[in-house]
Amino acid sequence: MADHAYPDALPPQYRLHWYVLESVLGQGGFGITYLARDTNLDQRVAIKEYLPVDVATRRADSTVRPRSEDQSERYRWGLDRFILEARTLAKFDHASIVRVLSVFEQNGTAYMVMRFEEGENFGALLDRKRTLGEEQLMRVLLPVLDGLGLVHDAGFIHRDIKPDNIHIRADGSPVLLDFGSARHSMGQARTVTILVAPGYAPFEQYYSSGEDQGPWTDIYSLGATCYRAVAGVAPMDAIARSKGILGSTRELLVPATAVGAGRYSERLLRAIDHALAFAEKDRPGTLAQWRRELTGERPAAAPRKPAATPAAAPPAKEKIPITSSAAYIAVIAGVAVIAGALGAYLYMARLKPDPTPPVAELKPAPPPTKEFAKPVEQEQKEKEARAEAERAANAERDKLEAQKKADETERNRQREMEEKRKLDAERARKERASAKKPQPKPADPPVAEVKPAPPIPTPAPPPALECPQQGEVAIYNCYRGLARGGDALAALKVGELFEAGRGVARSNNSAYYWYAVSELRGAPGAKAKKDAVAARLQPVEIDQMDKLAKNEATTGK
Repeated sequence: MADHAYPDALPPQYRLHWYVLESVLGQGGFGITYLARDTNLDQRVAIKEYLPVDVATRRADSTVRPRSEDQSERYRWGLDRFILEARTLAKFDHASIVRVLSVFEQNGTAYMVMRFEEGENFGALLDRKRTLGEEQLMRVLLPVLDGLGLVHDAGFIHRDIKPDNIHIRADGSPVLLDFGSARHSMGQARTVTILVAPGYAPFEQYYSSGEDQGPWTDIYSLGATCYRAVAGVAPMDAIARSKGILGSTRELLVPATAVGAGRYSERLLRAIDHALAFAEKDRPGTLAQWRRELTGERPAAAPRKPAATPAAAPPAKEKIPITSSAAYIAVIAGVAVIAGALGAYLYMARLKPDPTPPVAELKPAPPPTKEFAKPVEQEQKEKEARAEAERAANAERDKLEAQKKADETERNRQREMEEKRKLDAERARKERASAKKPQPKPADPPVAEVKPAPPIPTPAPPPALECPQQGEVAIYNCYRGLARGGDALAALKVGELFEAGRGVARSNNSAYYWYAVSELRGAPGAKAKKDAVAARLQPVEIDQMDKLAKNEATTGK
């Protein structure tokens, strides 16, 4: 039986060569990842199936085919790239890079077999702990940098780094997953469209076909992942940042040096902000450069040049006259004597006691160094920053509690409405059944005839949204079109899809935006959902989304 949460997936116990599928681990814009068993080696593996939802679909015979003849060339090109990248990644044997074991073609598509890693997803870990200490964060980040450096050196970039694509093993070591979005960083102007992760994808991934992307693209995503671990929330989406930067030259993202002040080292926070620079030219160009910013390491010094070999003695026939050599030696000796006398004078001058009485000498105290002393103002600022961080944490906890209460209230209200609807429907059914029974003829002359009361009209439910059910992406596109056309319930549904990450990448910003649009259009329940999502956003993001939602609800743009 197919998993209803993944309608495009192959069913459990489906056999691919000697691999037997057990369950679905996840689905993205490029394909579906399964948990399977290798019956030859009797061990679990992860298998990724190439299925780009924007150009291909699953047929009834389990094969994958392009959606139309026009998409055939694009689908085949992406399939060839998928196979080539699997073969390339199989060459990497690093503890922090997922191990690719095999790749093969079947069902009109391709399958990448990878080592299955036990442990906990980094995104789930951050959801549970909210933030991570600097030492623990660096234990995750630095090994990933080492492994990703091998991928960059081979000419590939990951292009989908986020907490959900980092796995933490039982021993605490990290492994970078899901290289299905990897593409050559040079000379690849033609790519398959991907669903970027809002908050973790830089601006160039929204418009660039590949020529403007490189190691700095992955560095932005790594910086965003660190920001999530420091701030407790993902950074603002690059599209929202662009509206502030390009529209009013004002940066809307609260920098890491502000949200993490007093809790993390200034070096780490500055490195995160450098990685999150909006323009790619303003970010570190390589992982090695960014690693030095994170750790404070200096680049290895260039080897010294060997001392010049003394020139060989000139031939006898060109021997310098003795008188010239003696004069030359005398000059050198004289210079040496003068230099020695001058050095001795300066040394004795340093040792000579100061004739000025000590009491009369009032030298100003040297300013405290940055490493060993801090001005009073700086200490006060840090105290205020820590107090502000504590207040923000308390406010966040209060928001979470309020969200839980609001969710519980909304669930109770929905249950009451459902029970009332069932009671009204049952009452109406009984009244209709009673009205259909033949009534006995009254005695002649008839006594006052008692007519049955007319059935209580049942309130008509809101009109059903007619959307196809053949795939999550198609459902999302359908509801989004209805929402753009002014449908309040469709806007509410789009917000739910963004919040759950179904058919589209999960985004709290987008979910809040569509809930706000639905509320302004009068949909019931929209406000409670909007307030629940608001607990996971920054105030500046909420203000930005409210303005955009008001514009959408009033002008439809």
